[in-house]
Amino acid sequence: AYAGAWYAKGYNNSYTHRETVMMRNATAILFFSFVLMSTTAPLKGFIDLHLHQLSEYAYAGAWYAKGYNNSYTHKGPEQIALHRCDGGQIFGGDHARVNIPVVSSFIGSQPGTDGDTGLHFNKRNGNNKGDNDYGAKTLKGWPRWDTVAHQQAWEGHLKQAWRGGMSVYFMSAVDFHMLCKIMPVANRRKGQGCGGMQNIDLQINAAWEFVEERDWVDIATSPQELRDIVGKGKLAVVLAIEISDLFSIEGCKANCTWEQQLDKYYDWGVRSIQIVHELNNQFGGAALHHWMFKFFQLIDQKYPFKTDSKGRNMVGLTSTGKKLIQAFIDRGMFVDIAHLSERGVESVYEISKNNSYYPIMISHALLRSLCLPDKQKETKTTPDWIIKVVRETGGIIGLRTHHIAFQTYKGSGVKNDCDGSSKTFAQAYQYGVLGVNASITFGSDLNGFIQQMRPRFGNTRETCGSSGKKSIRTDQQKKQLNSTRLGTPFDYTGLGHIGLLPDIISELREVLNVDTSRIESSTEIFAKMWERMYDNYRTGPLSLSGFNPLQKDSVSPNGYIHAY
Repeated sequence: AYAGAWYAKGYNNSYTHRETVMMRNATAILFFSFVLMSTTAPLKGFIDLHLHQLSEYAYAGAWYAKGYNNSYTHKGPEQIALHRCDGGQIFGGDHARVNIPVVSSFIGSQPGTDGDTGLHFNKRNGNNKGDNDYGAKTLKGWPRWDTVAHQQAWEGHLKQAWRGGMSVYFMSAVDFHMLCKIMPVANRRKGQGCGGMQNIDLQINAAWEFVEERDWVDIATSPQELRDIVGKGKLAVVLAIEISDLFSIEGCKANCTWEQQLDKYYDWGVRSIQIVHELNNQFGGAALHHWMFKFFQLIDQKYPFKTDSKGRNMVGLTSTGKKLIQAFIDRGMFVDIAHLSERGVESVYEISKNNSYYPIMISHALLRSLCLPDKQKETKTTPDWIIKVVRETGGIIGLRTHHIAFQTYKGSGVKNDCDGSSKTFAQAYQYGVLGVNASITFGSDLNGFIQQMRPRFGNTRETCGSSGKKSIRTDQQKKQLNSTRLGTPFDYTGLGHIGLLPDIISELREVLNVDTSRIESSTEIFAKMWERMYDNYRTGPLSLSGFNPLQKDSVSPNGYIHAY
């Protein structure tokens, strides 16, 4: 109509009524839709960009504790789902162990805790009534900050987070075949195995079943659906995938090319897929960090690590990986560079620029500028030049709710005197907001085989205990004695589960006097980023106002992206 002069055209001037253009390429959003969006009330709440809600299906179901009578633990009554586990056995146990028994008990250990893996009789109790004392006296049970083998995203806790202000979360379906293969076959759930995408499929299917059985949560596959779901007061879910052997053909029986598999997951509602995870794959190189994954890469020599003098992975995006990024953009999917090597990020940035600065996000990040010197050597941490890339493209960063010590950010206004606690997180948050003026939210990684934020109270070796040194820990604990307590389990358990995520905001705002407006409005910020992905009139680079990086010499491996 109107000589074709009124309505927005599709990609490369194509027509927009065809599914392959409008739904797959995701470029044909009508102009009046943006007018309507711009007049709607801002969405309320915050977002968690990285939650492994259904990771009990990962690793063939062999790692996480099971509920009563072998039931699943992400749903159902608390006394069933979070039932007391067996605590491990010297010659057995149905969870939290690998094939070398003596190793199992060390997997979950960190300074201040022996963890909940291997033999953990002192941490058998689930969070059901009469079975667990949240107080500082017993410190028994789970979920707690150091939980890595028990459920942290039970639906009751998920609902608690929603009621506390979380309005969106990414359900990241996860798996890692190398870990799965060293876990006892006897602990696997019936019909599950290692390798391929089968464990991812189970999680995606379980996510759809979860929302279909509940009236307070729904899956969003577009920014319009996000606004509709959150606008109705519901909790919105975005489906995501994190796996090293992405689009593996192992076990695949039909439509097995990566393009066909991408279409399958897109049509299933998935909107975010990480390019890599812990190991290199056919699409690109992974950022190096823990020695365990370097060992696994030595075993799996199909895509070996290649490092430069600074320990950075020299493998960037492969030619196939570049095609994958463009396929994400053509479909209006998120481009998440978490775990990607720095050389890979360089290539993603170039592709983004060639697509009118398509938004780049990081679902879970540790900001390198504030990490201690040894941690800064891990290339999985996020340097300031990458934050600049995210800023220029209009992306968002999810901060890890970590358990480690950070350097003090002088502009934070918060005393950095309890390592691994909310006071440590405040340094990163304030730097993200005040130092580099980035769009900041949570990227918790709960249920992600990683410890979480420590408690500030309890006077045990876990409290302020990141250093592992008694003298430092004791001194820091003394400094908390006269501090205000939040008055919730968070004081003594730390970030034990998703339901306590709002308590971090409360602690920052009410106890530490931090302006939390940026993170409390992160759902609206995220929605606008998603709409920018669909905008045919998108431009860039975006303004870098307020960008004052600490690492002014931060530069990309090839030297053409500078933080300052």
